[in-house]
Amino acid sequence: MSRGSHLPITPDEADAAFEPLAKFEHVVLAVSGGPDSMALLVLASEWRQRRNGAPPSLSVATVDHGLRPESPREAEFVASEAQRLGLPHVTLPWTGEKPSRGIPDAARRARYRLLDDHARALSASDVAVVTAHHQGDQAETFAMRLARGAGVNGLAGMPAERVLHEGSTVSLVRPLLAFAKSRLIATLEARGLSSVDDPSNSDHRYERARMRSALSDLDAAGISPAALATSARRLGEAEAALRYADECFAATLALSFGNEVFAAFDRNAFRAGPALLRQRLLGSLIARYGGASERPDLVEIEDLTARLQAEDKSTATLGGVMVSSGSRFVRVWREAGRLTQSDLILSPGESRTWDRRFIVQRAADAIGAVKVRPLGAENYARIAGRLAAKYRPPSRAAHALPSFWQGDDLVAVPSLAPFAVASQASLEETGCQLKALAAAAAC
Repeated sequence: MSRGSHLPITPDEADAAFEPLAKFEHVVLAVSGGPDSMALLVLASEWRQRRNGAPPSLSVATVDHGLRPESPREAEFVASEAQRLGLPHVTLPWTGEKPSRGIPDAARRARYRLLDDHARALSASDVAVVTAHHQGDQAETFAMRLARGAGVNGLAGMPAERVLHEGSTVSLVRPLLAFAKSRLIATLEARGLSSVDDPSNSDHRYERARMRSALSDLDAAGISPAALATSARRLGEAEAALRYADECFAATLALSFGNEVFAAFDRNAFRAGPALLRQRLLGSLIARYGGASERPDLVEIEDLTARLQAEDKSTATLGGVMVSSGSRFVRVWREAGRLTQSDLILSPGESRTWDRRFIVQRAADAIGAVKVRPLGAENYARIAGRLAAKYRPPSRAAHALPSFWQGDDLVAVPSLAPFAVASQASLEETGCQLKALAAAAAC
């Protein structure tokens, strides 16, 4: 390890790292009290002072997962440090029953959900949540995904910036990814500041702790966290190039999205493309139409792509979608049998996420609540005559669509409205609104 890896982060380095935050109106610093996040807190505070009042404004949030008796005291410690630096602080408790298994993943999802809800409740219009993920975290993520046989997308590691939560308007920014943990600790020590210790970080019951221990052995053998993080960064650049190739490939397929009812693309053009781009295209469509179903493994996508290449006609299900290949087109839609979305009651002015595919809304000036439920085969059969036969989507694709009801009356199926015959009763209702989330690929 070089001497420089123990030096505090300089003001010039911090200014360069935090520069991407200047475009936001407000920034929420996610601070747990550990050395990484405490370094983030002090570096961001000093950066703000050097900006002489220029945006963004800063605040601090601590998520109390309620998993250890020390956590409330740790949140109080962060609150006192934030106050000392002149920054407002809020503690966000994770309440309710905790799972008996998969605690780290559940805690991570709860943490991002709480931070997202908090950030969106602020008055600022352009908000980022900032975390203290560093070079070591990037190396651990790379190694864990490598152990699962991840593709380029997974091995690209954590991006410096992304949307915080699917469907959110809040950005997640990680300005410290280029720095070793030792430099964050040195930054605190240079200022005489303390931090708290979370014993779960060294608990070998958890995958990340086990990988952290294993990486220390690799470091001794010359495979350093810095080298792994560099590979992750370079694979991130390769992933960006592949996204460009994805767009070029998709442009050859006559790809359409059928108002998010179903996707369709040219089968022969698809089969003419490189295997990797075929897998990525299919994976992105499964992510887009699979809703709340569990995402398939990459090997499953590889197998299905090979099947589409080998068979002239086929029908398969994967990741909550139906993939139907005919003589000219391949079609993808939500598999109704995998839909677990329960009925939702929407009051005027309310919006909810539905099957992780749509945001369903009730207009503020609408009269009365509506119930949103899957359309289903029986109700689709009742309205199929309102659809133009020439443009009618696959009937099974319609069964998993959200439909709006008042009592026993079907009042709207917004997804099918573009396919309706003009002379028939409308499938839209002004008080019932629908927005597709159009989930990004997760190959």
